[in-house]
Amino acid sequence: MFARNLSIHALLLFAIVHSAGAQTVLEDNGVSVSESELEFMVSRWSEPMPRAAADDLGDRLELLNKIIILKKMAAAADKLAPGPEFWELSEKLLIVKREFILDTFIASAKVPDMSALSSERYDTQQRKYALVPEKRLSSQIFFICPASCDREQTVKEAQEVLDELRAGADFPELVQIHSDDPTTRVKKGEVDSWIIRGEPRLPPSYSEALFNIGSIGDYSELVGTEFGIHILRYDAVEEEYLLSYEEAKAQIVADLETEYRKLAILDFIAQFNMTDDVVIDGDAMEAVFAPYKSAQN
Repeated sequence: MFARNLSIHALLLFAIVHSAGAQTVLEDNGVSVSESELEFMVSRWSEPMPRAAADDLGDRLELLNKIIILKKMAAAADKLAPGPEFWELSEKLLIVKREFILDTFIASAKVPDMSALSSERYDTQQRKYALVPEKRLSSQIFFICPASCDREQTVKEAQEVLDELRAGADFPELVQIHSDDPTTRVKKGEVDSWIIRGEPRLPPSYSEALFNIGSIGDYSELVGTEFGIHILRYDAVEEEYLLSYEEAKAQIVADLETEYRKLAILDFIAQFNMTDDVVIDGDAMEAVFAPYKSAQN
């Protein structure tokens, strides 16, 4: 005989399948299974189980019996006096049902053509959607100085090197003499990466100092980071520019569709809000919330 265990996930999904109006294919003492329910449950079985049920009547009856057991036990659970464990299970089932109806709505929601609106948004929000920011290349001389080092002495040494550079000293030569970064030292100090202002891969002080350098070939003031002291040279630039509408359209349309779906979901949920016809037992509410009231009340 096969081990035929149905997962909690399958049980929860099974519990929210609507069978109203569907053909009943299995019924026993007030518990029934519709054709669509049975198809769903069979689809959840492990591979040998449906084959066994198709080929052998005995196996089929045994498997059908397990479905009836599930439904009868669920019905019996509904008749028990509710307590904390019951309400915990009930809450989980409510959440599953909520997600089910939301997912069903989202899957069926029709999103209108956003082409016209995307063109309007491109015109009004070009910097958000079309701006490609300025990028700069840099080189550095790096003086390693973690928290345990003599930061004051390192700053003094770095300032002397910066003064030499501004007086016309050869940058690649001073890189070889002073830089503690082996990766950039072999490249004459070059940082092999384009950097934007606020570059997330780098300490904020690094990119800010680089973008404060006025001209290509000039040097930054000393830049302190948690790793040490840096002297930056501004090497090259790619000026900022705007993408064309066609280049930016896909992202704009994607954002508009996301916004539409969010609003549609809010409108959909709103139909389930409490109505003016709601009946609230004030005394019961006070009893439930009394233990949580603030002391001043």
